[in-house]
Amino acid sequence: MLNMTRMSSLDRNHRSSLQGCTVAMALLLWSAGPVHSETQPPSAADQPLKSSRRAEQPGFYARLGVGLDDPEQSRYRDDNCSSTNPPALFGCVKVADERPLGARGSFDSTVVVDTAIGYRFIPWLRAEALLSWRPSMDFNGQSNFIGAGAPQPVWGSVSSLAGFGVAYVDLPPIGPVQPFLGAGLGAAHNRMGAMRYSFPALSPNASTTTPDGSRTNLAYLLTAGLSVPLGDRLDLDLAYRFTDLGQVQTSAGEATVVRARGTRQIDIGGTRADLVTHGAMISLRYAF
Repeated sequence: MLNMTRMSSLDRNHRSSLQGCTVAMALLLWSAGPVHSETQPPSAADQPLKSSRRAEQPGFYARLGVGLDDPEQSRYRDDNCSSTNPPALFGCVKVADERPLGARGSFDSTVVVDTAIGYRFIPWLRAEALLSWRPSMDFNGQSNFIGAGAPQPVWGSVSSLAGFGVAYVDLPPIGPVQPFLGAGLGAAHNRMGAMRYSFPALSPNASTTTPDGSRTNLAYLLTAGLSVPLGDRLDLDLAYRFTDLGQVQTSAGEATVVRARGTRQIDIGGTRADLVTHGAMISLRYAF
């Protein structure tokens, strides 16, 4: 009887010890958290964060923009100041202030219209084929012909259609805003209307009108700006742009000379001027 009582007591003590070990093991496992297998992939929470905006993923996009260009000061000069057949308009002559003969002035500010198709290769690099149109730039200046008095106002108008391949680098964002830099190379077709030179000191209607002309040149641009997200696929781009459109020209041909004693036609050589602009652009860019 005593042995039975002692065995019962030992059994109860053994069960109590097993229960205590089980509870201790459970507490240890709970505090350690779930154990991942070496082959188990990390959870989504462990993955690095990536942008979910379609506009920042690789793929095609379209851009449509409008802006205002302000051309730099320029000077019309002879294609060849020593030409005699046909004769140069200005010639290789300098006036008292050592400036060569020519027409100095500036083109008026003009509207610029952009249309482009682009492709984003990686989140920070994209490129586009850009077509840029400037419908009208009026030139207003003064010539300095010897013996024609002052003033000598000069007027003409230019239009330009240019195509570029442009590469962009998107810089690290500043809050929601994405800065970018870009550079492009292409060609510009510049068309110049007839140039009119007036000489009111000679007579009220005294003038010389040279032929029109067109020229296709190598062109390039540099740009910097900010992109503001408007939605999953849509961005608003605000940019400054420097553009060198090459040169504009009037062609060699017949010029109309009007003086007090009458009107006549004379052969004249061609002239040219540089066309460089600075401008601000606003564009909408849509990712497909």
